[in-house]
Amino acid sequence: MSELENKVIIYDDVCPMCKAYTAGFIKMGWLKHRTGFAAAAPEILGQIDLDRARHEIPLLDTQTGEVAYGLNALFLILGERMPFLRPLFRNRFFRAILYQLYQIITYNRRIIAGSKAPDTGFDCAPDVNLFYRWLYIGLASTAALGLLARHAFPLNPASGVLLLLLVILFLAVLFTRKKLDFAGHWATIALASALLVSILPKIAILQAGVCGLVVLMAWKRGWHRRQGTDG
Repeated sequence: MSELENKVIIYDDVCPMCKAYTAGFIKMGWLKHRTGFAAAAPEILGQIDLDRARHEIPLLDTQTGEVAYGLNALFLILGERMPFLRPLFRNRFFRAILYQLYQIITYNRRIIAGSKAPDTGFDCAPDVNLFYRWLYIGLASTAALGLLARHAFPLNPASGVLLLLLVILFLAVLFTRKKLDFAGHWATIALASALLVSILPKIAILQAGVCGLVVLMAWKRGWHRRQGTDG
């Protein structure tokens, strides 16, 4: 019997990234069971540390009650299916690097995805960690500026529209109530827009239309969802 036979992974219901990779585990047959926090049965929630689980995804063994969290949970799943990676997962240097990456993502996942709290059930929203929030904003902004500098210059109509929209959004941080959330959301939009510019054909009209629409729609949908309004 597989070591993962009786294990269930509990994920953030409103996080598209969490939904995607846990669904991938199920589709590939790496796990048989998953459930979102908001939909999880009380007997499942009662067996895990809910405060820790908000920051480190839990993998519960329904037979023994044993719980693995965060990277340990992911390494357990991957190591079971790809045993040749187990020595790497035990390497301190590798674990230290991946741990920091995991922390950046987990503390900012609601900002990256523009997700709001679930309507019912347990809300597993992470705490606001200033260090990892500012680290994410810095890394995403630097990457966005680097991509724009490489692919958007010399300026053409498309990149000009994109840069203008990003500057307007950045200045809006000064006038919004939740400045830190907005800054994180802006960094995500900037990075996504820069990635689009780097992969789209160098056709000014197409770039301007697509990138401008993406930026405006992402800002409108994401920010209003974070504020819990209909937008």
